[in-house]
Amino acid sequence: MAAGVGPVSGTKVYIGPAGSPPTSPDQWIEIGDISNLGDIAQQFDQIAVESLGSGDTYQLKGQRKFPNIDIVMNRNDSDVGQIALKAASAATRGTLYPFKILEADGGATSPGTAIWQGEVFGFGPSYGGVSALRTVKTSLSIRPATITITLGT
Repeated sequence: MAAGVGPVSGTKVYIGPAGSPPTSPDQWIEIGDISNLGDIAQQFDQIAVESLGSGDTYQLKGQRKFPNIDIVMNRNDSDVGQIALKAASAATRGTLYPFKILEADGGATSPGTAIWQGEVFGFGPSYGGVSALRTVKTSLSIRPATITITLGT
């Protein structure tokens, strides 16, 4: 397998208490039963430059942005991480929580991590068809100045 290639299975997601990132590992709460973890890839707006004289249009890299991370969880009303997310979604606007993603090591010397602060936007049920599992969805924002991503090695 190529370096850096590995399964998502086994990846863990944590929430900490409101404020700055926890200094003690005991303060992180694992969010359980995640069935789909969105992405945290930065994106850039595209600014079109058009020139009548040359007849060309090309793009410039614009403002950097981080999308919200959409998380889908298998509903588990007794999972302390899901309970913490639900409470964080009810917090006052502007209340930042620390989040951490710890990748499955997949045989790596050190697993990759992402740590940031953000707000929890919503928490609620998602229904599907007859054979669908009951799931819960939420969306986590990323404050760009707080994110640190370390790739696994």
